[in-house]
This record gives sequence, C-alpha cells and structure tokens, in this order.
Amino acid sequence: MSDSAQSPLHEKSTDTESRSKAQSILIIALIALMTEIVAFEFTLISPGLADIAVAFDTTHVTLVMTIPLLVGGVVVPIIGKLADVYGKKRILMSAGMTFLAGTAMCALTTLFPLFLAGRGLQACGLASSVVCYGLIRDLIPARWVPLGVGGIGVGIGASALIGPLLGGWLIDNFGYRSAFWFLLAYSAVVIVAIAALVPETTVRIAHRVDYYGAALLGLGASALILGAHSANVRTISFIGGALLLVLFVFLERRIAQPLISMSLVSRPGVWMTLLIAGAYGVVNGTNGALIPQMLRAPSIPGNNDSGMGLSALGYSVHYGLPQGVSAAACGLLAGWLSRKHSPRLAMLIGMIGALAGSLLVAFGAVGTTAMAMLLGSFMGIANGFFYSSSTNLLIEAVPANTQAVTGSMKFTSEQVAGALASAFLGAVVGNYVLMLNPNTGQPIPSMEGYHLAYIGCAVAAAVAIVVTLTMKHGRMPATGGVASGQTFTVPSTSEVSTR
Repeated sequence: MSDSAQSPLHEKSTDTESRSKAQSILIIALIALMTEIVAFEFTLISPGLADIAVAFDTTHVTLVMTIPLLVGGVVVPIIGKLADVYGKKRILMSAGMTFLAGTAMCALTTLFPLFLAGRGLQACGLASSVVCYGLIRDLIPARWVPLGVGGIGVGIGASALIGPLLGGWLIDNFGYRSAFWFLLAYSAVVIVAIAALVPETTVRIAHRVDYYGAALLGLGASALILGAHSANVRTISFIGGALLLVLFVFLERRIAQPLISMSLVSRPGVWMTLLIAGAYGVVNGTNGALIPQMLRAPSIPGNNDSGMGLSALGYSVHYGLPQGVSAAACGLLAGWLSRKHSPRLAMLIGMIGALAGSLLVAFGAVGTTAMAMLLGSFMGIANGFFYSSSTNLLIEAVPANTQAVTGSMKFTSEQVAGALASAFLGAVVGNYVLMLNPNTGQPIPSMEGYHLAYIGCAVAAAVAIVVTLTMKHGRMPATGGVASGQTFTVPSTSEVSTR
C-alpha cells in the first residue's frame, strides 16, 4: 500500500453493532472518566494560578495555561494519526503514561521552567479528547453514538464541576501541589481501568505522520507567544512566527498526508466546524488563563477598578460550580438535541452562551458574586454544547477511518487559537496595572485590561455564531456517522507532490 493511500486496513467490526447495551454503557463510562483528565488538567489547577505566581515569583503565570494548549495543539494531531495507524487504545495508553510523568514533574519541581516543561508533557493527556471520541465511534453501535458523545460531554462537565471545587479546597488547605498529586492518583487509576476493560478497535488506516508540519506549526505559534510575552524580541518574534506559519500552510498544500488535510478541510462541513472551533478556542483559552486571575485579584477598598479578592475555594464556588453544573447538563442536552433535532442547533446555543458571557466581562458587569455565577453559567452552557455538537458535526461530515484525524484537526484549531489568545490577551491585561501587592510583590491588574480582552472574545463568539447560522451541514438529526460512511481516500501522490 502506498504511503499516500488512506484506505482502511479494517472497517468497523460487526461485533460492535451487536455489542450489548450494558457493555456499551461500561465502555462509555470508562472513556468518559478518561476524558475528564482533559478538564481536570485545567479546572483543578486554575484556582491556584495566583498561588503558583507567588511560589515561582513570576509575572508570566498565564503560561501555565498557555503551554499545554500550545503543545497539545501540535502533538495531539500526531497522536491522533498514530492512533489510527497502531490502534486507538494502545496510543491512548502511551499518551497517558507521558501525562503521568508530566504531572509528577509539576508536583515535585521548584523551578518554573521545569514546571512549564511538566505542563507541556501533560498536554499528551489532551489526546483523550480526540482518541476517545474515535473509540466511541469504533466500539459503540451507531444508534448509541450521539448519546455516547453526549455522555462524554457529561463527563467533561462533571470534571468541570468537581475540578474547581476540589482544586480550590486542596489549594487553600494544602497548597497548589496537592492538586497535581490528586490528578496523578486519579489518572493512574483510570488508565489502569481502561487498559483492563476497554477493547482495542479494529479500525486502522495507513498514515505518514507529518512531523515537519507539526514542527513548523509549533515553532510558528511559539514565536508569536514569545512576542506577546517579551517586548525585547517582539518584532522579530512576530515576523518569524508569521513566516513559519505561512511556510506551514505552503507545506500542507504540497504533501500527500499533511498534519491538516486540505482534502478534508475542503468539505464545508469540516472547514466551517474548524473555524467555529478556532473562534471558540479564543474564548475558552482566555477563560482558563484570565478568569481565575480576574476573580481572585485583590479587592482594594474605594477602588471600583480592582478585583473581587476571592480565595481559591471562593473562585471555585462562585464561578467553577455554576460553570460545571451548566456544562454537565448541557453536554447531555446537546447529545439529545443533536439526535432529535440537529447538531447545528446545539452549536448555535453554545456560541450564544459564549457571546453572552464575554459581553458580561467586556462591559464590566462582573463585580459581584452573583454576576460571577451568571458568568460561569454562560460559559458552562458554551462549553457543554460546543464539545458535544462539534464532535457530532464532524462525525456527520467524515467517514469513520478519518475520525481521529479530523478530531485532531478540530483540536488543533481550538487549542492553538486558545494558546495564542491567552498569550496576547493576557499581555493586554498585563499592560493595565493598578499597583504592586504589598504582601507578595505581584502586580495587581486593573479591570480595564480584562474588559478590553473580552471585547476580543465577544468578537470571536460573534464570528462563530455567524458561521453556525450560515452552515448548511448538520441541520438534520445526527445519525452517529451512518450518513458519512466508512472510508475516505485522499488524493494519490500523482495528484499531490510528496517530500
């Protein structure tokens, strides 16, 4: 078989369609527990950003959230392709072990560069957001796939609910490192359970992994992020980053099996979903980096432009709890809505939630705990509906043998956009400082910077709404991939030049 041919070695097993309801539920439950790692990686840690900044004496604490987004956006597509070639379960287990190593490093190190390196290794855990959806499609009868995807959304929502509360309590009582120790223990148990109880998929596809493209994308995005954080090299970093990204696009159009397949992207149902994912990534990435800092910024008496001064647990109760409840409920609702009506409608509801939340911050309305809870509810609606509906949109748009590939493309769009947004908008916030905290020496930001940052988020959410309204794809009830078929073949090397 040629390197460029993407014909499957095995198609979906007939055993899958005969799998019992009880077996399907067990697989969905275990996979949902695995995907919770994706949310835990951020929700357990985000309440402690202020504590991490003090512990490492850094003003670049947004990198704690930016690094895993950036690294994940580069390595997860590679992991997704390897999963299609060698088996989704096998690669998922390997990525899980790397995640455990990174988590242990974060829990132990006293050096900020090593801490960020650990966060980079943790990015491999984000692969579960791509590979697990592929496992659902491969291992679950088609009629249960939309609800299975919704079930994963519930799992992500549940971790979004539990993560901030547990993380806030651990951090307030035992320090930020305790959140990493809990994450290490939880992940180890889940990985062992998956290894023992979830079968391997028989769906395979021949791929050549585009390491060159991944390197160009990673280096280009990293250069832009470096420019956002360092004024000394800003100009050369922006120019170099832009050139590398242009070269990345040029390369992707000329090779047979790129990191981002132009043959798949050319499908309206795919490129419009990827565009929405990138727009939502701006909002989601910014939320992870900025909302914890905004709500935990010290309150200065008599100054209306200061923060609310919430503790880690206070942040979790007044923002994380309503966000998690909304995300969990909306993840399940989006699965039902996609099956009964359409995934496009579910996406539209989610993006309206993202816009509403962004406007609350942009207009300076989040100054009380009640408004913080409303903000969390809107962002939870966006989160739950987006992850379920975007996956169902792609399942309906592409065949089974490209599920992990297109899932990783969506992940890349969202994560790289989120990394860039959190870096650039975090730099905007950093330009607006009220004073230095006399107790910690850390700068206390003005709320004006957050308002400006969320104007950008509101624009991104509005773009996602417009794209959703105009897309013709996904207007019918989700079929679990039946309508999109089983196989897909990209152009041969005679049509696309190779390296």
